[in-house]
Amino acid sequence: MRKIMNDSIRFAASIAVMLIWSACMTENINEQSPSLSESSEELSDGVFLLENDEIAEFLRQNPSNQNRLLAQIRQATVKYHDFDAAVADGYMLDHCVQHPELGGMGHHAPNFALVMAGFDPLAPSVLLYEPQKNGRLKLVGVEYIIPSTPLFEGDVDELDPPMLGDVPFDNHRWGKMVPVLDAEGFPVLDENDEPVMRFQPDRGGPSLPHYQLHVWLWKANPSGMYFPFNPNVSCQYAGH
Repeated sequence: MRKIMNDSIRFAASIAVMLIWSACMTENINEQSPSLSESSEELSDGVFLLENDEIAEFLRQNPSNQNRLLAQIRQATVKYHDFDAAVADGYMLDHCVQHPELGGMGHHAPNFALVMAGFDPLAPSVLLYEPQKNGRLKLVGVEYIIPSTPLFEGDVDELDPPMLGDVPFDNHRWGKMVPVLDAEGFPVLDENDEPVMRFQPDRGGPSLPHYQLHVWLWKANPSGMYFPFNPNVSCQYAGH
């Protein structure tokens, strides 16, 4: 049991760093700086609008429960157009990710405390920023990461993924649980004489199991609102 608890602690300590990379393999929208709508009715209604914003207009014209949730997430993250506000709330900028054919993700800005705190739709664990020619960072989307402890048995792909409204998370838990063996090849047992299990990723799978979901709330994605890569996002000016 102590072995299992130690594995949990190590898992929690490393998940925040490793999960970000394991996932990041590799509607046109007006590019004006967003300005807040002053309609209190829109805010109280949960349909948060920005001026000259095609995504907001789409959400307003299609008021489904899912789109209302997206509007509320936008409302909760609009302050992060100011990257200093993101830093003040615990987000930290990391490398810029781009795929040569699928498009970019931009810079990830994870908040490790939120990664480990549990899923909250209004508190995304990662913010996505596109570097601009003038050196500024443009908020283009958010990402949710849900670590999944490997302390269970069976085929992880048999489990139902978490949901953002009615959209399932992408499954990055490929692999299975296998017994830990000692130097002589015998299963290591816990204090209850049960085999100690560990997660073994399939070839090409992540080293640590998790679920993730990208949501392109601030820059439209022709590949889909929830597709990991956005052809409209580039790392061209990363490091400028």
